[in-house]
Amino acid sequence: MKCLIVMQGETYEDERKRSVLEAPTLDRAGAKYFSWEKMKDLRQGDVVFHYVKGWIQAVSVVTKETEVVESMTVPMYRAEAAYTDLDRPLLISQIFDELEPLLPEKYSPFQKDGSGNGGYLFPIHTELALRLIHHLLQDVQDLLIQPTLLEETSNLTVSLLARLTGWKQQLEYQNEAFLKERRVQMIEHQKQCAVCHLSYEALLRAPFLKMPEKGTEVERTSEYNGIVLCHNHSTLFEKGLITVNRKGQLLVSEKIMDYQFALELYEGQSIAIQKQQKKYLQWHATHIFKNK
Repeated sequence: MKCLIVMQGETYEDERKRSVLEAPTLDRAGAKYFSWEKMKDLRQGDVVFHYVKGWIQAVSVVTKETEVVESMTVPMYRAEAAYTDLDRPLLISQIFDELEPLLPEKYSPFQKDGSGNGGYLFPIHTELALRLIHHLLQDVQDLLIQPTLLEETSNLTVSLLARLTGWKQQLEYQNEAFLKERRVQMIEHQKQCAVCHLSYEALLRAPFLKMPEKGTEVERTSEYNGIVLCHNHSTLFEKGLITVNRKGQLLVSEKIMDYQFALELYEGQSIAIQKQQKKYLQWHATHIFKNK
């Protein structure tokens, strides 16, 4: 199951009535666009959050995968989806401070002021999807305890509560399984801590170089976006107290420089890296490493 945000605006009511998601395959000049091409990746069971003029107005589940259909202008991508309107739409600007750290650097559904980006369909990382589901669950639970709800609305809300809970559990399970498999694969390849060369598997970790929520899907799943470290050095790396530069040299934060030898750290130590890791290491050194 994947999660996505669709930017519908003026097209929302029409697409909702027809129970579809729909985008052009090409513009009139024959160009393709990332957010249109993502229609081809939709699969049955994918969850879509519908953004309309600042609000998440509905959620839907893809029921039929994308096909190309003819239209009066250019062929269209079209997928069928079962929409559920929200009794209490979610205003993005009210929770944007929580969402912003979880937005990717490229192909983000939202701009830095919290408004929607131009485009149509945007895949989102698990953590962002879980944050949206968290707020929707809160709203649904609040609605259920209000004694003035009509019975029809209450039944719809109970149904939505069950689905939101199920999606939350499935996303958490998928993410845990992905991280476990990724760790095993990386340790099989690298076999020991890059800093102290500990090879006891139970104490090895595989932290990301570029945080998964900040990267594209390709970057999140890349075998080069990670490094094998022991538990202690992994903790220091994730907290930004050590990093590795593009030359493969260990850098130690001034915050722990007095303790570097006790921590088995040696400023300038040579760390074996691959060429493809360099861009990810640069991201960690720029965005996570705390030198002072």
